[in-house]
Amino acid sequence: MTQPNIDRLYFARSGLAHTILTGYEANSQTATTIFAPRRKGKTTFVRNDLIPLARERGFLVAIADLWLDKENPERVIARALQEAIHGTGIVRRNLIRFTRPEPVLRSLKGGAGPTGVTLGADFADDAGLVLPELFERFSRLGKGRALLIVDEVQHLGTRKEFETFTATLRTLLQSAHGSVFALFTGSSQHGLARMFRRSKAPFYQYGSEVAFPELGMEFANHLGALYQETTGKPWETAEAFNLYVQRGMMPKHLRDIYTLSLTQGLTVNEADKIVWKTMLDEGQFETLIENLPMLDQALLVGILTNQPLFSADYRNRLGDELPSGVAPSSTQVQAALKRLQRAELVGNLDHGNWCIEDGALESFLRRWLLEDQADDA
Repeated sequence: MTQPNIDRLYFARSGLAHTILTGYEANSQTATTIFAPRRKGKTTFVRNDLIPLARERGFLVAIADLWLDKENPERVIARALQEAIHGTGIVRRNLIRFTRPEPVLRSLKGGAGPTGVTLGADFADDAGLVLPELFERFSRLGKGRALLIVDEVQHLGTRKEFETFTATLRTLLQSAHGSVFALFTGSSQHGLARMFRRSKAPFYQYGSEVAFPELGMEFANHLGALYQETTGKPWETAEAFNLYVQRGMMPKHLRDIYTLSLTQGLTVNEADKIVWKTMLDEGQFETLIENLPMLDQALLVGILTNQPLFSADYRNRLGDELPSGVAPSSTQVQAALKRLQRAELVGNLDHGNWCIEDGALESFLRRWLLEDQADDA
């Protein structure tokens, strides 16, 4: 039997996977959310750590990536459930016709009454297995250990037409309480707030949020040990880690520095320059920022430096920096933040707490905006 290839560079988060699954097994949590910026390794963790361990512990796993078909999230989840069901080896009739453009689910209403959760559905005429039936079969085949993983779940909050289905998904999960568990992952902190944290959010107070830890010095030490083992020489572990932190702590960045150091004999600084250019089009970032209004650029600096964006004192200081010399009003600041939000540059975490959504972009902005200001001082 052929042994699977082992990625020796991968640094596992086995403890996190164990903690999440133990919570499901103990029925202490029904759903878990993991949100972290792009390039932090969420998907790698789910596929390399969580899913294999879940299957090893007897979970039936369905995986739905909502970015696979952004127009039809219900179809993506139906497909994931169907694939999990058929993965058990049971032959089914009346397969869902995924090739047709119409959604599987036209509408579904859920409610709670004295007899529990009730569902009423209107399905497309060409549907075979309908979504509630798929949930019921998924739950039954899982025997109390069915796990639905929904990746990029914040996409459900991007369009008004998804609201009915999003409410439906919660209803279906609640109706399968204790037998179907859920893991939601996403890359937008604004999306997290919109989906889970606000009182009117569709998944408000549903499940628990688990922090996704950064890979720290232990990851660099892991690569350093591999380098020593392979070459017999020490690696510039401390310098590599410093560059990794400066660039936004993206695991792929450090892995690629290691690979270039190992295969081409480069110093970590030489490797970093090559890797960073391949990971990002900084010219594109620069053009993007330069095309923003001056107020928007100034607010990006304000977010990076944790300024009180709506305070009179900060707005007066902004006025001194803007070409007009006039302090912007609170309304103008709000409009600028909305523009940045629509451009997916920033996220609103509620209560005036704003963040840069993408770690790589934040790293670029810190160097391009803040360091330029330091040079001009």
